Amino acid sequence: MCQPFEQFCDQVCSVIRLPLAKRLAREELTAHLEDHAAALEEQGVPPEEAALRAVEAMGDPYQIGHELDRCHNPLFPGLTALFTVLGIMLILVSTVASGLHQTGLFAHDSLLPPSCTLPAQVNETLVVSGSASGGGTVGGYTITAHNAALICTPDYPNSPSRLEIQASLSVSHWQLWLDNLALSQVPCTWIDSTGATGEGYCSTWSTSPLAADGYLTLANPTPGAQWFTVTLGKPGDQIILRIDLEEEVPLS
Repeated sequence: MCQPFEQFCDQVCSVIRLPLAKRLAREELTAHLEDHAAALEEQGVPPEEAALRAVEAMGDPYQIGHELDRCHNPLFPGLTALFTVLGIMLILVSTVASGLHQTGLFAHDSLLPPSCTLPAQVNETLVVSGSASGGGTVGGYTITAHNAALICTPDYPNSPSRLEIQASLSVSHWQLWLDNLALSQVPCTWIDSTGATGEGYCSTWSTSPLAADGYLTLANPTPGAQWFTVTLGKPGDQIILRIDLEEEVPLS
């Protein structure tokens, strides 16, 4: 490297704090200066004068250095390395914890739960199709509603046939050391298009390390109702779901 180029690069790099940025800046600046000087030499300018003119065309080396330093703040690589180490430690700790307690990842044989379908039981009858929407976070677990339908249950000696609303739910979380949310413990209330209110219940159907599928059930829906607004969770930690039927609930 010729003397003017080396001096210019030294001045630029003197205000750059990140070593990697210094090396890259020196390589890029040197290549640019050499190309500029070569172009001048092709026009008949002597080599020494071409080198000086190439340096002058670059401008203030310290200003260039400060701009490059702002673009390559030395704090960022440190933070990246820190977060990488913390992420690896979190995965290791959560995996060990779940293995010791047979929870989370070690409580399941498969990674993804099989999806649940409607009706929930093979001996139940679909009466009216519908849809479900909405979701959110309850207790750190994400709950999402997928589909819904009006179902007629079979007639048993101790449980006569009835109509009920069923909706399929998905629950997920990113805490490997935790078990899945017990859906049966999530409070459920609803209000329908007729103004009637009531309580429902949730149940888990299948689970995997980071997710679970289950059902939301509203028993004995009001005849004439066609949509339902469902609240899951406790005050301050609730989500709202919406269930729409293609037809009104008939008389049971």
